[in-house]
Amino acid sequence: MMYLDRVGAESRPERHTWEPDACALYAIAVGAGTADEAFTLDTFHGKDQLVYPTFVLSGVLAAESMSWPDPGFQTGDYDPHELVLGEQGITFHAPIPARGDVNVITKVAAIYDKGSGALVVLESRARNNTTGQPMFTASTGIFVTGHGSFGGERGPANAARTNPPDRRADASNWSETSRVQTLLYRYAGNDRNPIHVDRDTAWKAGYREPILMGQNTIGFACRAIINELGDGNPTRLRSISGRFAAAGYNGDILVTEMWRGGDLGRDERGDDVVLFRVLNQRREVLVDRGRATIAS
Repeated sequence: MMYLDRVGAESRPERHTWEPDACALYAIAVGAGTADEAFTLDTFHGKDQLVYPTFVLSGVLAAESMSWPDPGFQTGDYDPHELVLGEQGITFHAPIPARGDVNVITKVAAIYDKGSGALVVLESRARNNTTGQPMFTASTGIFVTGHGSFGGERGPANAARTNPPDRRADASNWSETSRVQTLLYRYAGNDRNPIHVDRDTAWKAGYREPILMGQNTIGFACRAIINELGDGNPTRLRSISGRFAAAGYNGDILVTEMWRGGDLGRDERGDDVVLFRVLNQRREVLVDRGRATIAS
């Protein structure tokens, strides 16, 4: 049963802070290594440490959700193993610093009936406590398996183009995940969902073993886009979103394929549109409908 009266409910403002070492650990968890010292060292030749902006998915949003009674923000009568991250999107209003202090409010934006399950859409807004300005806005779609067909709205169609053009990708990037990737991201990403580390929980949900975190996978895509299309400059990434289409596993090789060009145009802010998807070595699409924007 889904609690439709929870639509519109908001969390109390929660303060979240982070330090450079958390950003460095996150960078390692999305594939960065010794060649990425600007991201992985908090004392890089006296320069400001660079941060993969999707860090806030772990350092802020995941930490925020740990303060709730359940990851679905009390939107239904479900078991934890029935919750799967379905979609993730985030728009950055300012660069993400290595040392941060924000207030976050999360709202239940919608609960949609997808037939085989329900889609809970949460919207989170973060404001910089130092400047008073917005830092980012995130949308998180949580799919609740087996709790659909309650006669609710299916949700709006996606107006923005997310399907890549029928041509070879303009860039690609691959990274090999660790054999203990989900253990690493359990702490680097603040994700305690047992489906990622407990075999029995994964089996109950229909998987052969613990699965990669969706936010971890989109973090690999973020790093790939910055490296291949953003000249290694994380402040050029203005937004990123994607749908989690299939489960990945520890040890998978993640390949991010990217399309960028005049046929994809620019968004309302004048930033270049990038479409992407993430596959594994079996050519299974783990993230589809990927869309990002890069400052020109």
